[in-house]
This record gives sequence, C-alpha cells and structure tokens, in this order.
Amino acid sequence: MVESEISGTMDTKRLETLVDGIFAIAMTLLVLGLAAPQISGPLTNAAVTNAILNIIPNLISLIISFVLLAVFWKIHHRIFKQIDRMDGTLLWINVIWLLFIVLVPFSSTLTGDYGQFPVTHVVFNLNMLGIAVLLFLNWEYATRHNFILDTVDKAQIIFTKRINIAFTGLVFLAILLSYYIPSYAEVVYLIIFPLEQVLQRL
Repeated sequence: MVESEISGTMDTKRLETLVDGIFAIAMTLLVLGLAAPQISGPLTNAAVTNAILNIIPNLISLIISFVLLAVFWKIHHRIFKQIDRMDGTLLWINVIWLLFIVLVPFSSTLTGDYGQFPVTHVVFNLNMLGIAVLLFLNWEYATRHNFILDTVDKAQIIFTKRINIAFTGLVFLAILLSYYIPSYAEVVYLIIFPLEQVLQRL
C-alpha cells in the first residue's frame, strides 16, 4: 500500500466495483425505453396486436444494446483481471469510458423511436465508437506503463489488443452501413462473437 502511494499508483478494486454498478444501472435503464404501448380508440385484439408490433423496433434496439453492454463488461472484466494497479490517467480513461456507457440507454432509445432516420443510427454508432476507442486506450496505456500482471504473457496482451481493434473496425463498418441500411446497421456487431473465436485460435 505504501509503495503504491509513493509511486502514484492505486488498487483497481474500487474502479471494478464502480464499473459493475454502472453497468447494472445502464442495463436496467434500457428497459425504460420499452414503454407499454398506449392505444387510442376502441380496444380490440387487432388494435393491441398493432400496438405491440409498433414497439418491435424498440425491443430489437434494447436486445442489441443489452448484448453489447454485456460484451463491453466482459472485455473490461478480462482487461482488469490482467491489470494489477493503475494511476490517475488510467482512472480517468475509465471514468470517461463509463460516461459513454451510461449514454447507451439514450442512443438505444433514439434508434428504437426514430430508426427510420440514418442520423439516429449514426449517433448510436458514435456512442459505440467512443466506447471502443477508450477500451483500446485503456489497454494500450496499461501495457505501455507496465500495469500488467507478470503472469500475463505476450500472446494474451496481443489477443486483447486485437479484440479492441477488431471491435473498433466493426463500429466504423456500422457507421458506414447507417447511411445505406440504417435499420440493420447494428446487426454487424454480432460478428464480434465468431471473430473472437477466430482471434483466439490465431
């Protein structure tokens, strides 16, 4: 503890606790964008069915955002299992990253409500870009300043870096697709699952 204070570094446990709490709140807030439909006029089975169909875009947006938040939490958890300490700069990289995390419910609701307009998908994907870039900076800064555990080998370091770069590439692809197939642009993020398996084998 004394050595950490002298060197200007700190333990990562409290940051990890904060991250877990923020993710729990952000993932819960996503459902607030999925309000029960309000039906005007006479209540009939057809009217209720139509109202339910109208909230499907919001439901799809919620599911995609929930899965993405789970992926981000997993990546961050993997990163901090390999980091044993941090300094003020790394702390603030993570705090700003969390700012982009808490914006996900807003950008997700935006695409759910106005998904027919490309600009809403651009906003959502710019939100993802902020998350991806800061995740990359997080790992890059930690490796350059020797905050990585001695038990972590070079292959693990390269794998984590490749995952961060791959996700950033997917975000740029999603931004491009937002202008051509806005309603399906976010589906590109599902590529991260088979891509992760490929990178692990490499």
